[in-house]
Amino acid sequence: MLIHRSFIALILTTIAIPAIAQTTGVLAGQVISMGGAPLADATVQALLPDTAYLTSTAADGRFRYEGLPTGLYRLRVSHIGYRTAELAESWVRAGKTELVTVELELAVNELAAVEIRSIAPGRLDAVSSAPITVERSLRYPATFFDPARLAMSYAGVAGTNDEANHFSVRGNSPAANSWLLEGAEIVTPNHLTNAGTPNDLPTLTGGGTTILSAQMLGSSRLLTGGMAARYGNALGGIMDLSLRKGITDRRAYTVQAGLIGIDLSAEGPFKVGGRASYLINYRYSTLGLLGAMGVPLGDEVITFQDLAFTVDLPLGERSGLRLFGMGGNSSNRFDRKDSTEWEYDKDSRDIDYTAQVGAAGLSFHTRIAERAIWRTTVALSANEQGRTREDSPIRGLSYRDSTGLYERKLSAHSAIHWSIGARNNLRFGLSAVDRDLSKVLYNVGERTSTLLLRPYFEWSHDLTEALAFDLGVVYASYDLDEHGVPEPRFTMRWRVDQRHHVMISGGQRSQMPQLQSYYRQLFPPFIDNRGIGPILAQDASVRIERQGDRVTISATAFMQRLTKVPVDVNSIISQGTGTSMLNTWEGLVGAQLADEGKGENQGVELALERRFHRDWFLQVNGTWLQMQYTGKDGRLQPGRWDVGTIANTVAGREWAKQSEGRKRTWGVSGRINTTGGQRYTPVLEEAMPLPTPYSKRYNSTYRMDLRIYLKRERHGRTGMWALDLLNATNAQNEAYRYYDQRKGEVVTRYQLGLIPNLSYRVEF
Repeated sequence: MLIHRSFIALILTTIAIPAIAQTTGVLAGQVISMGGAPLADATVQALLPDTAYLTSTAADGRFRYEGLPTGLYRLRVSHIGYRTAELAESWVRAGKTELVTVELELAVNELAAVEIRSIAPGRLDAVSSAPITVERSLRYPATFFDPARLAMSYAGVAGTNDEANHFSVRGNSPAANSWLLEGAEIVTPNHLTNAGTPNDLPTLTGGGTTILSAQMLGSSRLLTGGMAARYGNALGGIMDLSLRKGITDRRAYTVQAGLIGIDLSAEGPFKVGGRASYLINYRYSTLGLLGAMGVPLGDEVITFQDLAFTVDLPLGERSGLRLFGMGGNSSNRFDRKDSTEWEYDKDSRDIDYTAQVGAAGLSFHTRIAERAIWRTTVALSANEQGRTREDSPIRGLSYRDSTGLYERKLSAHSAIHWSIGARNNLRFGLSAVDRDLSKVLYNVGERTSTLLLRPYFEWSHDLTEALAFDLGVVYASYDLDEHGVPEPRFTMRWRVDQRHHVMISGGQRSQMPQLQSYYRQLFPPFIDNRGIGPILAQDASVRIERQGDRVTISATAFMQRLTKVPVDVNSIISQGTGTSMLNTWEGLVGAQLADEGKGENQGVELALERRFHRDWFLQVNGTWLQMQYTGKDGRLQPGRWDVGTIANTVAGREWAKQSEGRKRTWGVSGRINTTGGQRYTPVLEEAMPLPTPYSKRYNSTYRMDLRIYLKRERHGRTGMWALDLLNATNAQNEAYRYYDQRKGEVVTRYQLGLIPNLSYRVEF
């Protein structure tokens, strides 16, 4: 063993000699089994074009590269008896230690194990998912360091409006998505949740930007389909976020300033040589700072600030405790104009929006056996929003309205993951969400509480080295009106050969009643919706994937059938289709409902991704989808989120110049997006008959985003100047239409035009 390690060290030293004059960074981490046990003597390769850096893990499974030339590495980890794993992108830069954790699966055939490698989602996870990383948020254009905006670049995801980060996944409403933090469900962690909505009312689905800066992110993803049993309470996508661990070798800082805000970040060990670490980030909106200085910023005054942190405390060699939290507040104020300038209804109104949102919790893990690990996370989160509108007095009389929305979630997720030999992995778990919801619209309020319990069991079994299946069994219990829903899940994975994979998945999901969108009781006994339970979804998908060293090509066909959908049974709208909760997003429906509606979502996703290699990358994806719903008449027709097609192309190129101890890199990236228009119900005018719901469609949207940046790296520091151009061609994309009383006509509002953002970031 000593000879083996000495040989590896000699190779590493020999390879590193030409890099002595280069700008360097640190790459470190740990290799563990799926049961959490550290793996000694695992081989770790850090790969750049034409160069490989080699080391091995110590007895505690840890490895560390010192003096590694900066760049974007492909990390390949192998061990006898385990399947080789790859991390596609590990970013090594001056001034920051890159920390990674790699889990290896036991191989069915030890002799062939090192010949099989995969970067596809692991077992007991999800068939379709998209990475959300710090590095991509810096490389992709106009993300504004927002994880949700980065997610809109992937297949099957449609943004609802450029002004905010609400998004629709595979034809589902933004209200069908959910957010996880460290495995526990939380409220939507966003500022300015009324942004980008037609009626300017608070929502529980997104906002102007998340309260979590992307530089806090650890291993995070957007899950879009074929999810394991532990993922629930969502009919659309799930933002599965985790926070990264602060480095332990030294203290480091990040400062960033731009249009979105000023970020200040600090991380490091609590004491030199210790393993406990912290990471903290504070952000204040630049718009708020400029507004406080008296700089005019248009019609509205926008402010926000937020704070996020993690504290990691090792408890011996087998256990660890993490404390985490984030919180922020935001406001948006519009002051009525002078009466001589009134042109639209809004001009004569004072509108004041304020919000506070936060989440805090702890996560504990311990290895209870050689191949078994127990993880538990508990989180408390809340989102409180208020909006007041006051119209200019008319003949001494004024109109004032207050709208409020409050959501609190106390969530827990506890599971034991047990690896039994090379063929079987088991997971036993329980998740719980206690939800408290209050809402007020037009001075009519309501408060409800509900508890969701989801005990589950997952079993992953390798029939052969090439064929495996994942089986999940869940029972979702809702205490509100005592509803219970079984949620079976199944996935089959076939490795046709080293590069080709076929995955087939199916199952059922459910989601808590969307009580933010309707009254449970209103002026009883006229409206009584107490019998409404969760919406059910039966999902099926087939995914074919070809994995190369740098290029992945995939095709996915999906189908989703929704039942038990609440619909308006007393609607007088033409053709009797009524209101369906599948079309709701913002606002409240004051109607008698029955869970007699249905829905169907189906489509195909095609994607090609060339990961960053030899200074350039490319991502191309296209989606065709169809969203339909039924009302009380049972007739299937297109719904609000039936956009038809979504297409994205994201590409980038870098040019690097290395000098003695310094590295300068110019980069440019761009994104072109086109999305079919959302459907809408024509505005009712006096001369019109009653309109058919969602019988009209907005024009397709088109947008080009650009990013130009300059990175300067030197010993212990990385700086970056960047210019982002959101909607670089200033395309006029329709946002919504409404009837304006003052104008006496239907008015079309448009999404954001050209938005430039100059920013500077330094890590040291």
